Amino acid sequence: MYKEGIKFYRCNTCGNLFLVMIDPSVRPSCCGSEMEVLDSEHHTHEGSEKHLPIIELNEDHTLVKVGIQLHPMSAQHRIEWIALTDGESVEVRKLGLTTPPVVRFSKMRSDGKIHAYAFCNVHGLWESEK
Repeated sequence: MYKEGIKFYRCNTCGNLFLVMIDPSVRPSCCGSEMEVLDSEHHTHEGSEKHLPIIELNEDHTLVKVGIQLHPMSAQHRIEWIALTDGESVEVRKLGLTTPPVVRFSKMRSDGKIHAYAFCNVHGLWESEK
């Protein structure tokens, strides 16, 4: 998880996404139960060629692609959303079934670390930094 306190939570009933930025000790609830914290630290390198977000810094935007080989997008196996943060701002984009897992974000500040997150409905949360 991003060490400055950003955490993603997901409701296992309805699929809602909740982002906590200020107080990482907060445990949100939805649909009558506590939400699941999404953790990217349990992954091995197996599957990383299709799951790790790749960050490209450009002059006027930041591009995030999921996977060296782009992740497949089907109802059974897909990237649901991609998020990007520079520690001060966060952008999240939800992807459709036919949307390739490539997102053009605003230009992020380049004087610190930039973190990208991608959520696969089968393999969970993946994170990278630049």
